[in-house]
Amino acid sequence: MADSSSNVNEIKCLLCGQVEKDFLGDHLLEVHGITSAEYVASHPGASAVSDRLHARFAQEHPSPKRVHPPRPGDLKINFGGLMFPVYPDVPASACLPMPDHYRIPAHGDLHEDIEHAVISLLQGRSLYIWGLPGSGKDALFHAWSAMTRTPAVIRQAKPGTDIESWFFSRGFNETGTFWEEGAVLQALRDGFRTPLGDTVPYLLLVSDFDRADREQAEHLRLITDSIQGRVDGPAGITYRVLPGTRVVATANTAGSGDDRGRMISANPIDASLLDRFERKFQFHWMDWEDEEPIVRSKFPLLVQRCPDIFAKAGKVTAALRKAILGGELYAEFSHRGVCAILGHSQDILSSRPGARVPANLLKMGVRAWLDGLPDVENREAATKIMSAHVSMLAEGDTSHIKDGPVVKGF
Repeated sequence: MADSSSNVNEIKCLLCGQVEKDFLGDHLLEVHGITSAEYVASHPGASAVSDRLHARFAQEHPSPKRVHPPRPGDLKINFGGLMFPVYPDVPASACLPMPDHYRIPAHGDLHEDIEHAVISLLQGRSLYIWGLPGSGKDALFHAWSAMTRTPAVIRQAKPGTDIESWFFSRGFNETGTFWEEGAVLQALRDGFRTPLGDTVPYLLLVSDFDRADREQAEHLRLITDSIQGRVDGPAGITYRVLPGTRVVATANTAGSGDDRGRMISANPIDASLLDRFERKFQFHWMDWEDEEPIVRSKFPLLVQRCPDIFAKAGKVTAALRKAILGGELYAEFSHRGVCAILGHSQDILSSRPGARVPANLLKMGVRAWLDGLPDVENREAATKIMSAHVSMLAEGDTSHIKDGPVVKGF
């Protein structure tokens, strides 16, 4: 305890006995040429402030309650409303990368789709996820792997891919030929070995699974076996899949081919193989209430100079998707399509700094998507569907217009 007088607002200097009100700092510096910190360091238990100031400071600035960090084995994260373990010893390089600006949808059909998929992830079920392009099928599992630090291997199925080499390939050396183990086999069988010696099961994500032909798809038959996942090796050797390994396949179709005629490379999948996936869910396009915050974060210049463009883009998006799903328009309008339109709109602004925001900016941005439609009939149909909403940007409301020269040449 510091040596002090009987008054709680007085403090005595241990060097000379001088009594000061509340604080010794000025006295110590002027008389003894030392700071308060030096004084306290050289006199253990001493203080440079009175008991009154100590009590007042403690009252105004209570010590925060110390909470010890969880042990690495107890780390958890909320993903989609459910708590998942986190593996901090797994490096980010062994996981799938986090998609830019990703957020889990909280509204509409896709929110419900993801709720079911996340439940299945937590329970370690094999999953077959299908849906239209741009419905966030692969993105969900990228985000889950990145946020939980779950090691993952992603492979894309496409015509001509040697899927057998994912598991085995034939090598040779000076003694002859031999079978070399592939990365997917090692991941499924061995898991990921952390620096501390723990084993963490992998996520295997097979994208565009309905692009695989019959022979290619057969490689997943034993892996998704409900009794015990296995990998067939050469020479009759069978390897067991490490318990806890998650196998996910994503596709654009439900497994019977594309009845819309848009995914011409999609193949029918053997029903008995598809049946081996424990859970099968369709993903829908994102609700605009979830999509708007994402595109706002992607296109900050539009937020700054033309914020009302997002509400109009939302109406265009809803109209186009309704027409596509209703068979009125032969096209796709995924999140990529939205980003193409808004991205080109932002490019127009950023390429002419200081220029006035054109009143028909959204109409100009639409061309980056519209010109990609396959034929004149579809382009005319899409233009008619969008016209009422695109023209809104050029009619009446000029609150978004900024000062500057008018953009010409469009």
